Amino acid sequence: MTSNSMNFESISQEIIDFIKNEIEYIKSNGIVLGISGGIDSTVLAYLATRAIGPEKVMGLILPDETVTPSSDVEDALRICSNLKINYKKMAVNKPKESFLELINDKDANNMLLTGNLVARIRMCMLYYYSGLMGRLVLGSSNKTELMLGYFTKFGDGAADLLPLGDLYKTQLLGLAKYLEIPISVMEKKSSARLWADQFTEDELGLPFIQLDKILQCFENTNDLRYGEQAILKEFPNLPIAVIQAIRRRIENNQHKQAYPPICKISN
Repeated sequence: MTSNSMNFESISQEIIDFIKNEIEYIKSNGIVLGISGGIDSTVLAYLATRAIGPEKVMGLILPDETVTPSSDVEDALRICSNLKINYKKMAVNKPKESFLELINDKDANNMLLTGNLVARIRMCMLYYYSGLMGRLVLGSSNKTELMLGYFTKFGDGAADLLPLGDLYKTQLLGLAKYLEIPISVMEKKSSARLWADQFTEDELGLPFIQLDKILQCFENTNDLRYGEQAILKEFPNLPIAVIQAIRRRIENNQHKQAYPPICKISN
């Protein structure tokens, strides 16, 4: 389903009801969520505030000051102010640097390792305030990220609820337009801000509008290999190697969405 054919009024209400019902069912005091100044977390903040009211929403702004542009922080602060939600701003580069100094490892400059470390530090901060306030953590992962495993295990993938998890990125952009989030956020290139000049579409190798159509083909087949044929009909000029790389990424990252395997004892 393309974003143009979606009823975003109905979808936003479904997500609002989902958040409200889960909070009431679990008897939580409210929610905690990270607010990055990006599209996904902004959409989530808007919907969460409508679901349970601003007084029950705590936003954490967690920039890595060696990576995060000041415009992201400014947008995050503006969102919290517009929604009238309480927030805390804490730089994650300080605990990151302390950790790297402590282990004093030759791999401390490994971009992927330190990026995952930042994501997990953010997770620790979110769950600290979750425990302190008796609240649930909302995650902002979308369907594109979840299918591809484009998140840090036990980092930004860690959450109690994933209200946006059934929306592809392009669909989420349509929802953001419906909600009329600030234009400065809408025009921003997607990035996890785990290292400098990191942009999601560059990492994944395709624009979201093309990537999401490919993922929908894979979603609609029981065998990912059969999905490749449907994709070739849709994108005849797309190299088969690109399609196979996406399939392998889906297969290789499925462990990120599962509980760790348990050794079953026979007697």
